[in-house]
Amino acid sequence: MSALRYLPFLRRGLAHAGPPLHLTVFVTGACNLRCRHCFHWKEVAASVPGPPLESIEKLAASASRMGPLLWVSFGGGEPFLRHDLADLARAFGSRGLRHLAIPTNGLVDHQHAAVERMLDENPDTFLSVSVSFDGPPEVHDAIRQVPGGHARSLAAVAELRRQKRGRTNLGVGIMVTVTAENQTSLAQHLEELVREARPDNVTINLARGTAMEEELLEVDPACYLEVVATKERLMKEGWLRYFDFPLKRVAVARDRMMYAHVARIARGDRSKHLPCTAGSLSAVVFENGEVHPCEILGRSIGDLNDVDWDLKRLWEDHRAAELRREIKATRCTCTWECAQADNVLFNRRAWPELLGRAVRSG
Repeated sequence: MSALRYLPFLRRGLAHAGPPLHLTVFVTGACNLRCRHCFHWKEVAASVPGPPLESIEKLAASASRMGPLLWVSFGGGEPFLRHDLADLARAFGSRGLRHLAIPTNGLVDHQHAAVERMLDENPDTFLSVSVSFDGPPEVHDAIRQVPGGHARSLAAVAELRRQKRGRTNLGVGIMVTVTAENQTSLAQHLEELVREARPDNVTINLARGTAMEEELLEVDPACYLEVVATKERLMKEGWLRYFDFPLKRVAVARDRMMYAHVARIARGDRSKHLPCTAGSLSAVVFENGEVHPCEILGRSIGDLNDVDWDLKRLWEDHRAAELRREIKATRCTCTWECAQADNVLFNRRAWPELLGRAVRSG
């Protein structure tokens, strides 16, 4: 993969007006777990079906006509419960998608066959598959309400690492979410996980939104920063090398700045505002076709079913423009890491620090 493939996205740091670069697509609300901290638990409880393949094809074609997509994430539910997940990946991959991210609990039997198909059919798309862990086995299994789940998820990481051998377009990650239940044990367990599972990267989330058990959202920001610091140390010690794609140093620097910003927001510190790019550079497509600027705000710019899944028609509608103005005027901010990562990467004021960190990381 060449770094030149990223040049079309550079101008979006100079002008945010234009097509989206990043989509989160909730491909299903169905899930084989009932995680007590899940912000999407109502859709999971109802096992809301995701959009059909035909609709995803139309969405991918529309987004491609607007301009290339940098990043798509498949959300859920458990994405791998869709037996046509590889077809959904191909809908975007065949149209020039640079990165596809899939979070998973790692407990679906056919997931590795689906990964093989995605890798074979989308050689120019970097696929990152991240398996979720919520602490030591007893804590993880209690939060996710599945006996033996931790061990099975660990085995899934090992199989993904086997699949990666000889391939350059697969990144194997683990994902952790800091909650009130695991906040005192997660940092230590993260080190144990990384040393045993040897993933390429760790994604750290702060519990957000709503949850089946709201008390799990009461997290001490200091505990979140302890987990972040543990990841940083493991990277310095060589245990974590990050996903191997062009400009990965920039991505590493972005993540470091993003984690610091999320922690500031969690502490209630609004002194260093990052203008939010949700609805301008990114959007979330929910299972029912509703398009929102993000997962948090709870505001819709329209229903794709009303426009035959042509994203361009919603993106250029007056409702989208009004919502963008509102997000800017209210200095909207939250702890959703995906949005804050975009806010760092495409903020010109952040570029000097971003590039400085990228150079020093080498």
